[in-house]
Amino acid sequence: MKAWSIPILLTIAAVALGVFAFVINTPGTIAGVGETISGVKRWPGTWEEDTIQVAAGEDLGEPDVTIEINVLRPVFAPNEIRVKQGQVVRILLHGLDSGLADMPGVDEAIGLVEFSGHGFQILGPYDIWITGIRNGVTREVIFRADVAGEFDFECTVFCSPQHYLMRGTLIVEPE
Repeated sequence: MKAWSIPILLTIAAVALGVFAFVINTPGTIAGVGETISGVKRWPGTWEEDTIQVAAGEDLGEPDVTIEINVLRPVFAPNEIRVKQGQVVRILLHGLDSGLADMPGVDEAIGLVEFSGHGFQILGPYDIWITGIRNGVTREVIFRADVAGEFDFECTVFCSPQHYLMRGTLIVEPE
C-alpha cells in the first residue's frame, strides 16, 4: 500500500462515519419495516395486507374531506387533489392493477409478487409514503393539510415502463 493512500482511506472512512451518524440521528427515519413512527405518516405496507391506515400518531378526528384515487399504470386518477389548509384529509388509494405483475410475460418472475404494485408519496412537508397498492387493495392515509402550497405526488414502485408518468399534484389552498 502506498503511503499517500492512507490519508485518502482515512478521509473516506471519516466521511462515511459522519454520514452514518447523521442518518441514524435524523428524526423520522423508519426504524423497521411494518412500523409506524410517531410524527410521520409512513408505512411500507406488505403485499399480504388488504387495507392499512396511516396517521400521524395523533387523533385527528373525523376527516373533513375524503378523496378517492384509482391507481393503475400509468396514472393516478384523478392526478390533482385540492383541499383547504387546516382540513383533515382522508385519501383512499384503490389499486386497479398490480403493476409489472399484471404485464404479459413477467408473471413468473421470482419475487415479483412481493415487490410489485404501486406506491404513493407526497413530496414536501407531509412525509407520506406508502407501498403495496395492488389490484383489489386499498390503502388509506389520513393527515392534516396544515401547510399551504402545491406538492407533487408520485408512484414509488417501478410499476411499468411508463412509471415516470405516475405523478400528480396536491394543492392545499390557504385559509
